[in-house]
Amino acid sequence: MELTLFQWIGIGLIIALILIPIVRYFWKRFDLPSKRAQELMKQSAEEAVESRMWQSVEAQVEAEKQIAREIEMKRKENQEKSGKSLSKGESESAWAALGIEAPIQPVERNVFSQVSTQSDENRKSDPVQVENNQQEPDWELIEKMSNLDKPVEGVPEAPDLDSLYP
Repeated sequence: MELTLFQWIGIGLIIALILIPIVRYFWKRFDLPSKRAQELMKQSAEEAVESRMWQSVEAQVEAEKQIAREIEMKRKENQEKSGKSLSKGESESAWAALGIEAPIQPVERNVFSQVSTQSDENRKSDPVQVENNQQEPDWELIEKMSNLDKPVEGVPEAPDLDSLYP
C-alpha cells in the first residue's frame, strides 16, 4: 500500500499532535534551574536592590553637600560685598557724581569677634560685664517715633475716605 502525499502529511500531523503535549510535559518538568542557579538569581536580585538603595543615599548626600557649598559661597559673597567700604576720596567723588555737595559720612562698621560661650558660673559671677554690654536707647529716634501721629507743616492731611465714597 502506497501512501499519498496528503496521507503522509496527515500521519505526521497526528504524530505531532500526540508528541507535542508529551514533550511539553517533560520540558516543564526537567527544565527548571538548579538550586545553585536559583540561589545565584536571588542573590543578584538582592544585590541590585541594595545597589539602587546605596545610589539613592549617595545622591542625597551629594545633593546636601552641593547645597552646603552654595550656601557657603553665598555667605562669602555677601560677606565680601558688605565688607567693602569706600575711602573718603571715593565717597566724595561718588556723592559728587550724584549731585550732592555735602557727602554723608560713611557708617563705621563694627567688627565683632566670634561669640564665646561662657559657662553659667562665669555669667553669675560677673554681672557687671553683662550690664556694660547694654547700650543706651536712641532718644532722638524715640522722640521722632512718638511724634509720628502729629501733623507736620507742609504735608496736607489725608482725605476722609468715608465722606468721599459713601
